[in-house]
Amino acid sequence: MQAADELVAMREEILELLCQQMDALDSPLGLTDARLIECYERQARVQELREKMQALSNARAELGSGRDEATGDPSCGPVIPASLDTAATL
Repeated sequence: MQAADELVAMREEILELLCQQMDALDSPLGLTDARLIECYERQARVQELREKMQALSNARAELGSGRDEATGDPSCGPVIPASLDTAATL
């Protein structure tokens, strides 16, 4: 369950970062150099979190497939991460 909690926390952080990105881009103050640097930093953090989520999902899938083979249960297939495009529509 700890892995599931980590995934939820990472998704929440990604959504928060993307909301901050949208706020910065929609700001009437414009996109200053400082704001642009903050956007790049947030985007780097989003990429880092996506990579961690993918690694966690892959590890869970490997553990699950090993368990399925041991019990004879069919595998549900690979875990496909949710698209981040849906976060932009919030």
